[in-house]
Amino acid sequence: MRNTYLSNWYWKIKQRRGGKRAIVALARKLLVIIHTMLKTNTEFDETAFEAARVKQDKFKAKKIMAEAKKLGLTLIEPSKTA
Repeated sequence: MRNTYLSNWYWKIKQRRGGKRAIVALARKLLVIIHTMLKTNTEFDETAFEAARVKQDKFKAKKIMAEAKKLGLTLIEPSKTA
């Protein structure tokens, strides 16, 4: 499926390492998820990965802001209007 955590993760690895390595990495990740599900007797929940995505987005934003400050740019925070 597209637009899922695992799909996005696969494409990110594929860009860096190549298709074959990304497939093996995805297979390993799926096995770890399945093992954890069997061990804890839980069902797969895609929303559990939402927290990881939000954390990644915040990290990316911080990184971009730090790079901009290194380049000498002044950052202006958007005003919060209702």
